[in-house]
Amino acid sequence: MDPITALGLLSSVSQLIQASSSLLKLIKSFKDAEKELLELFNDVSIFHEALKGFDRVLRSRQTRHNISGIVINSALEDAFATVQDLEARLVQMSKSEVSPMRRMKWVQHKSSLKKLHDRIKEQSTMLQSFLALAHAETFLAVCSQHPEFLQIGSTDDGESDSVSLQESIVSEPSTLASGSSISSLRRISIDTTASSIGSSTSSLQRLSIDTSPTSPLVQNFVDSIHVHHEMDETTTVEAPSTDALTIRRACRYDCFCKCHAQSTPIPVRGFSKIKPTQYRCSEPSCQGAKVSGEKVVVPSAFFRKAISQVMSSRSIKVRYDLNTYRMVSEGSNAMRYVKHGNLEKLKTCIRTGEATLWDTAPDGWSLLHTAAYNRQLPIVKYLLELGADTEAADVGTRKPADLAILKSLGADSTHVEHDIVEVFSQKDDYVSDFEFTPIHIAVLDIYKPTDVERPTLEQLIGLVDDANNAPAGTDWAKWKSRYRKRSPLFGEIIELFRASASEKPRSHKIIHNLLDQKDRKYCWTPLHWAISAGRTEKMKILMDHGADPFILSNLDANIIHAAAESKALDGLVGALEIWRRYPQRLNINQANRWAETPLHVAAWGSVECVRLLLEAGADRNVRQEDQQVPLHCAGLSTRGEVRQEIVNLLCAGENGPHINAQDADGRPPMFDFLDDPTCIEVLINAGARLDLLDISGKSIFHHACIQDEYKSLKLLLRLSPPGSVIATVKDHDGNSALIQALLHGCAESAMILLEFGNVGDVVGQDGWAAVHHAAKLGNVDVLEAVLKHPNFVKGMKTIEGKTAEVVAMEAGHWCGKVKELLRRYNAVT
Repeated sequence: MDPITALGLLSSVSQLIQASSSLLKLIKSFKDAEKELLELFNDVSIFHEALKGFDRVLRSRQTRHNISGIVINSALEDAFATVQDLEARLVQMSKSEVSPMRRMKWVQHKSSLKKLHDRIKEQSTMLQSFLALAHAETFLAVCSQHPEFLQIGSTDDGESDSVSLQESIVSEPSTLASGSSISSLRRISIDTTASSIGSSTSSLQRLSIDTSPTSPLVQNFVDSIHVHHEMDETTTVEAPSTDALTIRRACRYDCFCKCHAQSTPIPVRGFSKIKPTQYRCSEPSCQGAKVSGEKVVVPSAFFRKAISQVMSSRSIKVRYDLNTYRMVSEGSNAMRYVKHGNLEKLKTCIRTGEATLWDTAPDGWSLLHTAAYNRQLPIVKYLLELGADTEAADVGTRKPADLAILKSLGADSTHVEHDIVEVFSQKDDYVSDFEFTPIHIAVLDIYKPTDVERPTLEQLIGLVDDANNAPAGTDWAKWKSRYRKRSPLFGEIIELFRASASEKPRSHKIIHNLLDQKDRKYCWTPLHWAISAGRTEKMKILMDHGADPFILSNLDANIIHAAAESKALDGLVGALEIWRRYPQRLNINQANRWAETPLHVAAWGSVECVRLLLEAGADRNVRQEDQQVPLHCAGLSTRGEVRQEIVNLLCAGENGPHINAQDADGRPPMFDFLDDPTCIEVLINAGARLDLLDISGKSIFHHACIQDEYKSLKLLLRLSPPGSVIATVKDHDGNSALIQALLHGCAESAMILLEFGNVGDVVGQDGWAAVHHAAKLGNVDVLEAVLKHPNFVKGMKTIEGKTAEVVAMEAGHWCGKVKELLRRYNAVT
């Protein structure tokens, strides 16, 4: 192919790659036929990857191909027209923001899309065939330069055979294809950018392609070889017949047959130590050859080496990269660090492997979900820089960006929530993603900038009522013409009725209840959103026009949940007024999908909401699915006066079982307040116990040392009962609180325990004593305190036999004061 033609083809391929990429994004954004469009999306993805692979083939100097430029150009033009047609139809279907209208258009265009889908699959097969042919011809070109790749040596009963590649493969395609001659299998998995070459080459016979004179050989070669070859080091094949296509070569070893006369053996790599007389002749007609029907063992190392070199070229690429999500508890360290906004400790967790980007709680919330919901902008940026998945959805199909949008629309939203939305780059299209109705838009006051009229909520509700009163057979086109120059929200309402009328008989009356219509993401009605945003005037309008206040979302959340989640005090007051009138229909202790009550949700950081709910009689002992009570949730709120006030409210009055309630990980609420000594003191005064252990056997002293909360540790030691030994208890790994402090490099906590006196057993897991950890830490003050402690024993060794001196040398601390202290106090004399 001449350079000018190649450049023109490369330009066409580049344009087609961009067009198919744009088409993929459009298909992915179409929300009303996700299941129906899934196959189309997959086939377009395969087509897109095949294009990129073909682009690499055309650019590569190493690839050999004799494919006609006219044929390729014609295929690319046809494919470009198909992609453009697909994109135009999808754009036409997705113009309307009303879901029923888009569904109707989908039904209308479904047959046309099916035809375009079939054309895409045909063109994808064509491209894959081009790729297969190029790879095959490249392989033969390599073999022509290195004929030894076609030579497959074999051993059987001590004589030599030289079986050519054409004998074993080309002349016997049916034998290899059926697999009847393969005795020991090993899968060699090679995937092209679109599909396996073997699955795409069956169409080569149907192509009109100008190839080299060797094309029949290429076709036989491709038709007989599948990418997923299953071969072992010794693949058994039938001996070829005498009329097989062969490349005649002389025997490499002594042969007494009439057709060869070579007296000097020529050694082959791997057979130099074996006598030449142990090998047979490769010619079936020779006297030394095996009779027909006997089997020859053929090692395929040369063949596989050549295939590997060709298939590892840049035009081959693995299509899928699978990330595995790791299930973790809601109370895991990484989740708590994200909720508290502790970026440095989160970085340490991920750097050490304790946490990963794919950590996911049982409810489907990832670290990114948690950061977006808790308004942690620096952590959101950090996780996105690491490559966190923004498309992962929880059990409610909500993505991290959806949680950020929820917070930005709440009554308590600030610039932080809007900045997080900007980070996710979802600000411009979230309205269509949530599928808000015109009623939702008016409630939340999120009109489009182009909507100059901005109709009021009463006007939109009035139009809906008029449309519901319209008789059967109404001409909705005339209705729409009357509102042609008005707000687009009027047109959407009328379009909704017109779309429904087109799907039903003319005699059928059309009725839509937009007052209670749920959005797509949260399944909240306009009343849920009005309460969440604290828009009491909109809430009153909706109630006056008949909105149902008892509807639950798909996650079983009621309007009290909605108010508490957004800290909407005015909305909560209104919701509680409805509860007082209808206590049997609106439950103040309603459990959502995760068994969380409104009090659980309010305890995350709203003092006034907690106070209102407690005054109304909300139960503080209710447990959610992780067995956490509202007091646990208070521990996840932001540190400061707000959290302290929430703890005071939850601990005041009755000191019930919720004070020491242990969650699924065995953690009582006090474990989540170690960063706040004031809250610790309130909890202890309310009856919190210090002797509770989590499922790993760790006490509150262990966790205080691990987190290096030395102020809380000092308070806990002071408030411990006289003679208490809880600080010396070992966890299930055999480590005391002191060992954990040293293990995590928490020098302040270690010094407090060493000054306390009774530190328990100084030997921990794997025989590592306090002196070993102190030597590794390299802190002179800690090491001196350990060496001078009454429990210290000289010359202690780990299970591996390491002394403190060896540990210090490995850590690079065997110098200066550390070296002097160890020689003075640890030397066995």
